[in-house]
Amino acid sequence: MTTTVVEEQLKDVYAERIDAVERLVLRGRRPRSIGHNARIGEHGPRLTDPVVRLRTAGGGWGIGWSKLTQEDAQELIGRPIGDLFRMPNGSTTAGSQIDLPLWDLVARLLGLPLFRLLGARGSRHVPVYDASIYIDDLELDDAHARELFTEEVRSGQAHGYHHFKVKVGRGARWMAPTAGLDRDALVVAAVRDAAGKRARVMIDANMGNTFNSACDLLLKCADADIYWFEEPFAEDAPLNQALKEFIEENGLRTLVADGEFAPPPYFFDLIEQGWIDIAQQDFHTYGLTWWRDMAARLEACAGRCAPHTWGSYIDRYPHAHFAASIANYELLEAAPAEVPGLIDDGWALVDGCLIVPETPGCGFDVDAKIFEQALLTGEAWRVTAET
Repeated sequence: MTTTVVEEQLKDVYAERIDAVERLVLRGRRPRSIGHNARIGEHGPRLTDPVVRLRTAGGGWGIGWSKLTQEDAQELIGRPIGDLFRMPNGSTTAGSQIDLPLWDLVARLLGLPLFRLLGARGSRHVPVYDASIYIDDLELDDAHARELFTEEVRSGQAHGYHHFKVKVGRGARWMAPTAGLDRDALVVAAVRDAAGKRARVMIDANMGNTFNSACDLLLKCADADIYWFEEPFAEDAPLNQALKEFIEENGLRTLVADGEFAPPPYFFDLIEQGWIDIAQQDFHTYGLTWWRDMAARLEACAGRCAPHTWGSYIDRYPHAHFAASIANYELLEAAPAEVPGLIDDGWALVDGCLIVPETPGCGFDVDAKIFEQALLTGEAWRVTAET
């Protein structure tokens, strides 16, 4: 489809009006309960995804993650899409609360997979990693901790994952600093041994390290060949610069990833200086419109993208389309789970990669029966011109 044809079709898309808005919460369950990170206690086995569906008067629809309220949804009824969304940028300020459903809606109305609407500059084979290896070992001795994390890697591999991210930072809250650091290193070694040499192994401290303990951990884990160190400590120009210099001086290949939690106003400066390699602001919180602009800025200074998506299951679908649309993407954060009512026909996890389908939009849906049941129980709502 040529650019001219798409531009002509967009005129019709912009004229379409929002006729109905629906919202429900999808609920899922992970294969095991998820433990602590460096800051927060038990996460548990359950996950929830707030899902919004937009419908147009012409019969179009789009779906995606959104925390839109029923009151705000009423303000959308009758609004033309052109007020809420404009290419090439994406959602306007008025459409920012429904950014992901809008991208899906526009792509579906154009009959395009989302990644093609975005530009299709990357690979449809998007590498994923299992991010569910948390601090689950606080009551265990070293031998049993090693056994536990070997089993967790085996579980991830059984679900099709090849790469793994490991929570570290036990000494920030849950253990004495020295004992916590030693246990962090033991767990990383266990994960590396179980995952194999070809796997990428990342570590995530959730800002639970100091500069000194971060350096100590990197040296203790040198044999594990850590691919990236995520949130070692709160972003700080002198400390981030010193960490990169330490990594280079010690011949390590570890990248630094950051940006998930409350990034400072000078965050992008740290990327431009080369002190942070990979940006990780949350995918659904910031939205695809924001991330598309950020990816272009990062590419201009050799920065990489790996948005945070923990806690959501459906994020992986628009996220993978985003990954397939840019040239500077790293790895997609995910984890095994079962989500009743989710329809994702056409998607496949092959050789550790999520394969982006050529179906229109983001390529997922929710079973209509699930929504209707949620309406009856009051766990969903629908707003139309008549309500």
